[in-house]
Amino acid sequence: RRLRPGIRDLIAYGWIGFWKWQSGAWGTVLFRRKALFLGVECRGRVRCWGTVQLIRAPLSRIAFGRNISIISDTYRASASSLYAPTKIQTFNRTARIEIGDNVGMNGASIVARSCCVKIGSNTMLAPNVVVMDSDFHAAWPPENRNCPSDNDRDVTIGENVWLGLGVIVLKGVAIGNNSIVGAGSIVTRNIPANVVAAGNPAAIVKQLGPARSTAPNRRSSENEE
Repeated sequence: RRLRPGIRDLIAYGWIGFWKWQSGAWGTVLFRRKALFLGVECRGRVRCWGTVQLIRAPLSRIAFGRNISIISDTYRASASSLYAPTKIQTFNRTARIEIGDNVGMNGASIVARSCCVKIGSNTMLAPNVVVMDSDFHAAWPPENRNCPSDNDRDVTIGENVWLGLGVIVLKGVAIGNNSIVGAGSIVTRNIPANVVAAGNPAAIVKQLGPARSTAPNRRSSENEE
């Protein structure tokens, strides 16, 4: 038996399609105007669904590459999103956020207090990912915890990286090219290239790509003899 959509299905599909279209059109226009007004660098096309919370401190730098996709809208977000707004913010004049080409993010928060947060090309940020270069508060002495931390560190995320749902990347971390970080992980130390990492704190679970043996090829050695 072949199912055919009823009038309510057509109305629902039409409404969803219209909402996604208008969210993308309005969100992109609003982002471009805000980026121009705030002095945010855009080297190419940036498409936005919904309103992006874009905040650049004076003399700091926020730069986007080409073909960027930013989802900051509940209707356009994936079913796994707990919240949809995307936030990109620098706090001090020395802070920098640099995003490469073909990067996609969905309800992410990228914050640089005084150092550099760099995200390589072709990287994907799943819903509710948080990336930050600072603890924002001093750990010791306890009576000074309302004071700003002076231990900010750069964060570098390589190319072709996939950060899963709800991943938190903390200060001073470098994630190598092509790696995947599993959902819900907290990254507190460096992750090499071409691995899957997961957990709290995130640790290597397995290697990615074909296994490479460092042992000499016996057959080729015999042929050479």
